[in-house]
Amino acid sequence: MENNHSGKASLKHGSYSMMLTILVLGFLVAVNILVHKLPVSWVSYDMSDVKIYSIGDKSKDVARSIDEDVTIYLIGKDDVYDHILNQMLSLYEDLSSKIHVKNLDINRDLSVLMDYGVDQLTIEEGSLLVVSAERSKFIPEADIYELDYAKTAQAAYKQYYYNYDGEGEVTSALIYVTTDEIPKIYTITGHNEIPMGETISSAVKKANYDIQEVNLTTSKISSDCDILLINAPVTDYSPDECNQIRDYVDRGGKLMINCTYENYDMQNFRNLLLYCGIELKQGVVFEQADHSKDANNPFVYFANVSSSHALTQNMSQNSYVYTHISTGLFTSDTKKNSVTIKPFLQTTDGAFQRVNYKTESKVTKTADDISGPLTIGLTAEDSLTGMKLVAFGTANLVDDSILVTFPNVLNSDLYISALNYLCSFDRSVSIPVKNTDFGQNLYMASSRNKALVITVGALPVLILLIGFVVWCRRRNR
Repeated sequence: MENNHSGKASLKHGSYSMMLTILVLGFLVAVNILVHKLPVSWVSYDMSDVKIYSIGDKSKDVARSIDEDVTIYLIGKDDVYDHILNQMLSLYEDLSSKIHVKNLDINRDLSVLMDYGVDQLTIEEGSLLVVSAERSKFIPEADIYELDYAKTAQAAYKQYYYNYDGEGEVTSALIYVTTDEIPKIYTITGHNEIPMGETISSAVKKANYDIQEVNLTTSKISSDCDILLINAPVTDYSPDECNQIRDYVDRGGKLMINCTYENYDMQNFRNLLLYCGIELKQGVVFEQADHSKDANNPFVYFANVSSSHALTQNMSQNSYVYTHISTGLFTSDTKKNSVTIKPFLQTTDGAFQRVNYKTESKVTKTADDISGPLTIGLTAEDSLTGMKLVAFGTANLVDDSILVTFPNVLNSDLYISALNYLCSFDRSVSIPVKNTDFGQNLYMASSRNKALVITVGALPVLILLIGFVVWCRRRNR
């Protein structure tokens, strides 16, 4: 009788334990589900040095301003997706009900990418596709994790290092797919002009400009040209080509002109600049100030950025512009009264322009040289026609070799700022790349849905089974 009573008490106690276990597990499941329903920003904290799992105020403003449906597809394979991008995209999704994030598996959903004209050769795990009703933008994985050439070159072993630009690319894409009109840049070809390098071309496209080419010997300047780019022609323009450009100027056109010291020998090109109020003089700039010049090359120096010009006023004055082989730009004595010239990039007082550079080899200034400070970058505006122009005295400002070797210089930012100044484009946002220590193998974690299944479903069930087994064993004692 006593044993029977003891067994009933044990069974009753075991039932209570079982019930309590079920209630606790139910509570934990409910809490897990609630936590996963909350915005990611509420339940996570970014402890990384460069805040790789966070987005900045500019990106937040862009996300909140989205007023049409946008879908961001995160591309993976075998249901495995980049956990860094997954976390970051959740932040965008939390900020706007118009932003929708979906995972897209290459093995199952390749046709979706094909429908948006994505080149199959560029599709990799970790790529993104941003889509609105108006247009789409594909972001290759290589643009998100950018190879750090300088760090990779210095590595003792065959190790590759990457920097992270996920936030910059996504924010730029959101602007691109929701902007009514994308500014078009037409670069003049046909005279061995220096082409845009891969690095600056990528930056310009990221800033949401469309880049086209035009050969004025066979075509006319298109009516949808927002900026006409003249990039250091090697041979002179014909009178007819110059007339086309003058007509464009008279219609209030916007020009960016990059010059070299060799352009002085091109009479038609020089006359074109004079028409806009700018004079080229013979010579190459030498910098003598110790704090600005390269110790081994007087043609290489760090130019001073004006803090008072509208083009540069928002730039960090602690940065510098690396300048390589330039010529000075001068205000023409014959410029029209309606044209205003303003410098924004200059040498120090100690610089000079070597006039007889072909015959004179002295590094010190001579009586024939032109004294500094010399203007390397300026703007010209015509109050009557609406013409706006940005001119640089160097064609190497955004050369690939400079931007890759010196990633911290201001050159690329200055170039993008010049484009924005010309067409008053207020939908271009520059988000700096996050410099981190990604090694060769980028960690690819499971998707959030898989984590949800494990934490909310599998673990509680496993605990429940263990509790059930313990309860059964106690009951059978």
